[in-house]
Amino acid sequence: MELFDISELKTRAERFGRQLSVQNIDCAVLTSNQDLFYFTGSVQKGTVVITGSGEISYFVKKNFSRAETETPLEIEEWDIGKIAAKIQGVWAMPFDITSLAEHSFYKGKLEKGPAADCSFALALTKMIKSETEIKLIKKAGLINQRVMEFAKTVYHPGTRDIDIQAEIEGYAKKELGHQGLFWVRGSNMEASMGLVVTGTDALEPTYTDFPIGGAGISPAVAQGASGRAVSESFVVDFIGSCLGYCADSTRTFFTTEPSLQISSVYSELNGLLEEIVSSSVPGKTGDEIYGHAMSIVEKRPWKDLFMGYSQKVRFIGHGIGTEVNQLPVLAPKQKTPLENGMVIAIEPKIFVPEYGIVGLENTYVLENGRLRSITGDCSRINDWII
Repeated sequence: MELFDISELKTRAERFGRQLSVQNIDCAVLTSNQDLFYFTGSVQKGTVVITGSGEISYFVKKNFSRAETETPLEIEEWDIGKIAAKIQGVWAMPFDITSLAEHSFYKGKLEKGPAADCSFALALTKMIKSETEIKLIKKAGLINQRVMEFAKTVYHPGTRDIDIQAEIEGYAKKELGHQGLFWVRGSNMEASMGLVVTGTDALEPTYTDFPIGGAGISPAVAQGASGRAVSESFVVDFIGSCLGYCADSTRTFFTTEPSLQISSVYSELNGLLEEIVSSSVPGKTGDEIYGHAMSIVEKRPWKDLFMGYSQKVRFIGHGIGTEVNQLPVLAPKQKTPLENGMVIAIEPKIFVPEYGIVGLENTYVLENGRLRSITGDCSRINDWII
């Protein structure tokens, strides 16, 4: 099964090559599954070499015959001598994901000096999505929409958070074609398909770089559902994933009529989300958008409860595609201007003491100068009262 045609893959390699050249890098050596998939359409174990001119070579260790059916590229059997012959000048590996052992192996075998870091060039390349990629991300977004509607039907008095998580994950895989696995870039970064938290358990901080932590079921899985019975509300943060591409959304579900305080918090949070969306236009940077959002937050009574309770994160949105955490990031010091073709998950959340989390999130495609949600609408609180 070939997901991408040769033109699509060559365009990606050429765009990456231009980014390498800007950083005075002559070629890159890539070995991670997500990078192999992005440039070849296959995750069969091997090595991809891409030059500054955009020439791409795929050397496969295992499984060669399967790789032949998955990529339109011409492939070669993995051979370190042939790989070395492709390496000219300054070569690079992505240090954000390449292990020291793997880097040392290639450095020793290639005998061509130390490798540079091409992580940023790679991130900039993946930041702009093609029409083909956007179509796949929209398919993932539809999974999110259907999962959130299904989540309403799962709850009944006595239901535990882990029951909801198991039900929605099973439904997504059996009925919607969710691929089950997805990539989170970086060291010690992991996540399940769905994160479900309820009540004050949702306020529990943890080690992840995500806004929501959760108690988890043990110290070995120190995030998400804990097995607690659902209280007045529960939050579902879900990653839809289909044919290698992801979408991200969060909904807050209410099992009883929310109080005036919580209804007000929800309304103000949705207003903030709409303001972030309307201000996220081409040319604006993540730093500017974040600063604008925080100027609004500072005027709200919940300003100290935004994006964390005892432990906060300093971002309100992130790029998403083949990996959950891509550029651009809506956060301080992020100077990359927005462009059409970017895909961004925006996720404002408020942590309410002695209650839990009120959180919203949608994934948006920046098309024709404006963000458009591909994961549905969360503006009306009544839509999420069970």
